[in-house]
Amino acid sequence: MLTKIKISFFTIALLASLGLFAQNYAHQQNVVEFLNRMAQKGNIEIFDLVKPLERSKVYSLLTQLQSQQKLSSLEKKEVEFYIQLYTFDDLQSTVTAPGFSYPGHLPKYGAPVFAYVDKDFRVMADPQIEITKSVYDKKSTLLSSGFQLMGYAGKRLGFAIDYRDVNETGAYDSLRQDNILPGINRKQTTSNNLLNYAQFNATLHYKLNKGMVSVGQDQHVIGYGKMGDIVLSNKAPSYPFVKLMYEPTRWLQFNYMHAWLQSGVLDSTQTYSLGNTVYGGKRQQYIPKFLATHFVQIKIMKGLVVNAGESIVYTDKLELPYLIPISFFKAFDNSKFGDNISSGANGQIFMGFSSRNQLPKTHLYGQVFIDEIRVGSIFNESKSRNQWAYQLGASITDVYFPSLTLSAEYTRINPFVYRNFIPAQNYLSANYSLGDWMGANADRLYIGASYKPNVKTGIKAYYVNQFKGGQRSVEYQYFAEPQPSFGIDPLYKNSQMGLEAYYQLYNNVSFKFIHSRTAQLPYLQKGSSYSTTSLGFCWSAF
Repeated sequence: MLTKIKISFFTIALLASLGLFAQNYAHQQNVVEFLNRMAQKGNIEIFDLVKPLERSKVYSLLTQLQSQQKLSSLEKKEVEFYIQLYTFDDLQSTVTAPGFSYPGHLPKYGAPVFAYVDKDFRVMADPQIEITKSVYDKKSTLLSSGFQLMGYAGKRLGFAIDYRDVNETGAYDSLRQDNILPGINRKQTTSNNLLNYAQFNATLHYKLNKGMVSVGQDQHVIGYGKMGDIVLSNKAPSYPFVKLMYEPTRWLQFNYMHAWLQSGVLDSTQTYSLGNTVYGGKRQQYIPKFLATHFVQIKIMKGLVVNAGESIVYTDKLELPYLIPISFFKAFDNSKFGDNISSGANGQIFMGFSSRNQLPKTHLYGQVFIDEIRVGSIFNESKSRNQWAYQLGASITDVYFPSLTLSAEYTRINPFVYRNFIPAQNYLSANYSLGDWMGANADRLYIGASYKPNVKTGIKAYYVNQFKGGQRSVEYQYFAEPQPSFGIDPLYKNSQMGLEAYYQLYNNVSFKFIHSRTAQLPYLQKGSSYSTTSLGFCWSAF
């Protein structure tokens, strides 16, 4: 038996060393899109404002669908396809004897290279192998290798870890500041033609009777956006966190998170000499930065869910009230030092809704993020401070053909949203936006169509039109009256059309084709355009 285990892990190490990479594979993307479509048709109900979804919850939803007779033949096949990987998360099943699963021997859990299950412990391990080759206009190669494993100790304690080392060559983007690509922490290399960085996530969670407590490092998304989310997105690199999710009833869910962010602002008072000249001879430290957020989701009626919450970015040291899930963050901040705004924190509030199948096979959603607003002068152009963002979207499925889904979404972020007069308290981590990747003074219109001709194949076409304006100074942000209107200091306006197609060999093993054409509109610069075509293979995260 030990020989079999050694062979399995040797296989993992060998595959991980191949060094392959593909971009734009979102965690759980395909199964979440399927569950969204099923909820949109009224087949299931789901609290999915926060992503990634907890795996045992995904399994539970798939088993609910498995027992429904009204699904189409394609939908039934999709359920059976996706449930293979998530059968591992069936913690209620009785394990009569310990069992191993690996290629050629009881491949019970779909694609994973190795799995072990007994009545008290289960673990699953896989490589992460990815490659993408961009072959047109902006040529580049993206290569990565890594590993992942996850499992459960008993029925309440779960764990997961994944790591990838990534190398990009050619026309790579090392800044990632003005596009949808996730942000990175670049590593120093001896070659100027190589971009190298790592991606690391790890989570430990404990299941409560009606909730879950989690600690780890990961990215978190709040929203339903197709090309970005205004409250919390996956633009910033992963960060350490503690989380609580509590669902006391079927109509109420409470979420809390406290995160440790990267301020990117040096703390000169904590910087000291090393007594040598190696790498500058100084120990550099950054101002500590934290994020606390909590919100509720309430099911008003079948298919209609509303959410409301607040977040606060604070610096310098941990503060107990922000570690209390039910604390009122803004009230505490206002009460600390009275009118001394320079000693306070940067607070926000947000709210939204999701309506599924109230109009047949239709999902309507919206989200509002308020950074600063004067309620008493909201309609007074000379006195108002409407520093807020909103997103509205709609999609309808089974349009003429089964699984054909049409979507439209509009996002607008007013000037100065996400920015604070204390640089360390900007709504950023590692100098990347915690919210929408476009930042303030921007808007975006997205129109898309997706179609699944069969269980393993998906096709998506989209059109995007976006505008980006300038920032102006912090002094202008705080003292200009009237406040500048949306669209000041225009920087660019462009549009993009794209086509994506994928084929899933297994649940988490895919081939992907992407083609897009971007046109810089003749706004401030001369009109120009370019195309990108890429081919990819991905053995992606669970």
